[in-house]
Amino acid sequence: MKLEQLLILSSRKLERGSALPLVLGVLLVLSILMTVMLRMPGVLRRTVTLVAYETQEMYFAESAVIAKLEGFPDGYFAELPTVESRVLGPWSEWRTNVPKNRGGARQFQRGSHKFQFLLGNEFGRFVTSEWARCAITLERNLKERILQSNGLKSLSGNRRFFRLDSSLMAPRTQSVALNVAAGDLTLDLGGAGAFGSSDAFGNYGERLPVRSFMANVEGDAKIRGNVHFDTLRIYASGTVTLQGAVNADFVEIFGLAGVNVSDSVSLAGLILSKQNVDISGRSRVRFPSVTIAVGYSGNRLALLEKAVFEGAALAPSGVVDRDSSAVLLDSTKALLPFCMESRSVVFSRGRL
Repeated sequence: MKLEQLLILSSRKLERGSALPLVLGVLLVLSILMTVMLRMPGVLRRTVTLVAYETQEMYFAESAVIAKLEGFPDGYFAELPTVESRVLGPWSEWRTNVPKNRGGARQFQRGSHKFQFLLGNEFGRFVTSEWARCAITLERNLKERILQSNGLKSLSGNRRFFRLDSSLMAPRTQSVALNVAAGDLTLDLGGAGAFGSSDAFGNYGERLPVRSFMANVEGDAKIRGNVHFDTLRIYASGTVTLQGAVNADFVEIFGLAGVNVSDSVSLAGLILSKQNVDISGRSRVRFPSVTIAVGYSGNRLALLEKAVFEGAALAPSGVVDRDSSAVLLDSTKALLPFCMESRSVVFSRGRL
């Protein structure tokens, strides 16, 4: 009997000894969790405060834009920032400077955050004369912007470039602005060594990046190859042709004698001609875009061979021709240029 009691007591001691590490492990885990939980409120508080400040800044910027859209003059609401406006291609660009909000007070001496809003006009039906007036405004603005750009270089005669070296760039920029008199301009860009300096644009593989390219051409303008433009502006008295793997974030293109876009080109912005505009060969014109073939009767805007168009495609005095393979999104939901008189619509916003 005593032996059995001794065995029972010894087994209980062993159970107690084996449970001790488990208990210590649980206590260690709990202590770590408590430490983390004690530290979390401070991090969360800072994050929430930062989000609150950024939300409040966006609120002030959006409120200022809404007030301007509703017709209130600048300064009507003292707490709201002033809205600055300018023309950006076919769109209106509004900017606000909102003072940085730190420490619970709006303190101007600590700088400000800039917000950008892009606006188009609500789609509607207009007579041909209104489109003609608007087209003249867009054409004139484009030509003036190119000819008044910094670092504009004047050339004459037919010009063809396989590379854009530093001799063509404006000082301290990565932009090119050309005025070609009495001749055609051809850009054959793409492939290794197309740029004279790899440091100017970085290493992007085969597709060549160009920050800004603009040209006024007294003749035809042709751009082809494998190249990406942040901004592309072309004004030509002849025909403008884009071919190949040309990609552009924003374009303003005017071709008096016509515009041809083909071979998988991808772009967004404004295309304008007083003759015909042809978009074909799987090319894509992205939203928001406006393409206008405005001129005398008989001019044509054609979407062919699996082309995709997202925006307003118009031929006010002619015809819009689309084959069964092309895609044209509902233009009644698209945006019109700033020069058409209708209600302004904000379609993009962001912090600069």
